[in-house]
Amino acid sequence: MASVFIAWFLTSDASAKNHIRVILPIVVCWFIWLARNRERFQGGRWEVNGIIRDVDNFIDQLGKANRLRRSQFRGDADCEWLRLVRGHPRRRSPCAIAWNKPPCGKLKLNSDASVIQGKATGGGLLRDYQGKLIFAFYKEFGDQGVLEAECMALLVGLQLCHQRGVVPSLVEVDSKALVQLVVSGAVAKWPLCNNLRKVRCLLEGFSAAIYHVFREANVPADRLAAVGLMGSQVFDQGHQLPAIVRSAILLDSWGVPGVRWFSEDV
Repeated sequence: MASVFIAWFLTSDASAKNHIRVILPIVVCWFIWLARNRERFQGGRWEVNGIIRDVDNFIDQLGKANRLRRSQFRGDADCEWLRLVRGHPRRRSPCAIAWNKPPCGKLKLNSDASVIQGKATGGGLLRDYQGKLIFAFYKEFGDQGVLEAECMALLVGLQLCHQRGVVPSLVEVDSKALVQLVVSGAVAKWPLCNNLRKVRCLLEGFSAAIYHVFREANVPADRLAAVGLMGSQVFDQGHQLPAIVRSAILLDSWGVPGVRWFSEDV
């Protein structure tokens, strides 16, 4: 039997210790040993087909447990067990992400939106190079999709800047899709297309750049959008804001980062 296994193994160029041609003989021997013990000590009957089924079921369970890797089938792409490979395992790594203050003398606008049970709300804030609040806002948008609400929250923030005569140099949102739509000049469905046009016009008038950031760098706007206030409100002083938003602004001004977990192939 050993010579059969060795000859079968040598028909492949693979030599990894966890290759299927190394694992399978071990599994086969194990189930042969179990069958032999059942026959000798439990009065069971030795059945070749039963051993084959046991081996097949065992490999199938390895696949369901995500314990099989594509590298284990190198040189055996026609093996039917290859279908059990679910893909590469993923490893999660933490990364510190913080809100970056704008350059000295510049202002930065952050906005975000929240849609809960069909109710869309938005919020945002304008801060200076020290992280000091210039103003903040909250607004209900009614029945809107996520992207539409994100765009409306951004538009409200830009309109408030225009009304108050302040010029943001930088604008940040955590919706990559919204940034791509604004920057690309793509045409969307109404009413999103109309709001996008207004956003682009205001950004051009301010000579402001818009960027996508991760939510960890947009925490005060994220919390303000989801805080659950009523109607529309504008805040000129930090003490007017809910405590959960004030604390996030303070942490940003201190440069305290949040932690984001990234997944990567192992």
